Amino acid sequence: MKFKILTEEEFRDFSTMHEQESFLQTVENGNLKRELGNIVHYVGVSNGKKIVAATLLLEEKSVLNKKTFYAPRGFLIDYNNIELLSFFTENLKKFIRKRKGFMLTIDPNVIYRIRTSDGEIINDDKERNDSIICNLKSLGYIHFGFNKYLEALQVRWEYLLELNRSYEEIKNNFSKSTKKNIDACYKKGLLVRKGTIEDLPTMEAIFEKTSKRKHFFYRTLDYYKIMYKNMKNLMTIYIAYLDPDIYLKNTKNLLEKEKKNNKEIEKKMNTACIGQKLKNQKETSDKLIKKYEEELEKAQKFKEEYPNGKDIGVLLSMKSGNEYLTLSSGVLEEYKSFTPKYAMYDCHIKDAYEMGFKYVDFYGITGDFNKDNKYYGIYEFKKGFNGNVVELIGQFSLKVTNFYHIYMLLRKIKHKLKKQ
Repeated sequence: MKFKILTEEEFRDFSTMHEQESFLQTVENGNLKRELGNIVHYVGVSNGKKIVAATLLLEEKSVLNKKTFYAPRGFLIDYNNIELLSFFTENLKKFIRKRKGFMLTIDPNVIYRIRTSDGEIINDDKERNDSIICNLKSLGYIHFGFNKYLEALQVRWEYLLELNRSYEEIKNNFSKSTKKNIDACYKKGLLVRKGTIEDLPTMEAIFEKTSKRKHFFYRTLDYYKIMYKNMKNLMTIYIAYLDPDIYLKNTKNLLEKEKKNNKEIEKKMNTACIGQKLKNQKETSDKLIKKYEEELEKAQKFKEEYPNGKDIGVLLSMKSGNEYLTLSSGVLEEYKSFTPKYAMYDCHIKDAYEMGFKYVDFYGITGDFNKDNKYYGIYEFKKGFNGNVVELIGQFSLKVTNFYHIYMLLRKIKHKLKKQ
């Protein structure tokens, strides 16, 4: 076996065929990170002419002119092959030391457990999964742990939908409320289009408003411009926009239909004994008429203000190996009642099926399925698509030099000071 520096072409050829392929382990992501200030390396192991392991490595400056190294969702390797894993690790340590590095972090794209939509374990290959962790620990890797929340560099809990049936069969398996919301948002006048570079300011603005509302981290427009430049062949921007003509027409139809229903109820009340059931029907119908009249007024104002429609939601999707991944989404608060997220996710799933992906990856959730969890709403929304919860193996760090201990001590002190 031989440790070697890989060309971008060599790494691309290997990574695109590997079962652990991720958008984070691509040349496209390497180009993005390089432009954002990281030093990027592609390294691997060859056995004869064949590459048998590889990873994208990000080099970043740390304290006292020292450096940290990170393999996002890496390595691309058989973690059960201890001989290969050991050889790669030892040579990586030598490579990192030469570049004044003291620590390596990895978070492999390896599934630890598969669970039901409710979080119950259904596939627990404990012996195999624990052996991978034991192999890494035996080589000095320190496991971050089986964290339930968002403390690590990448999400450890994801929500996956297998695309093993036709789209209509898949949709039929969604929860009643999810199917209802998907159908309702189209009836309200929502349409979904694919965005281009011209839509990046809209995407950034919606993401910023959503992130501030939910207290999430968000990126700037400059970041998305660099991202689009380097990763546009992997990413899709879905934009939900409200069409004023459809919105107005559908609202009028709802009002007219309910007025007709109301007259029928009145007719029955005039020709039959008025029971509680008829009274309840009349009361409900009166409320709906009032609701639709108010909605019609909103629709008329909306058409006056936005004659060409308005963008109200964004979903950024990413091609990632055999998965089509929903990386990030946002919705304008004042248009939440139109549930644009359902329309965008519906389009994402349709496209994933038509492009031949094996899975839709709804990406990050937490491993806490209690309703009092502040992130429960994210899980609840994704759960409606009736997929599976996937728990990844987690994050590991490797001491490369003794400065690692000093660094960890400094981090601990900094963390304590922040709490004061």
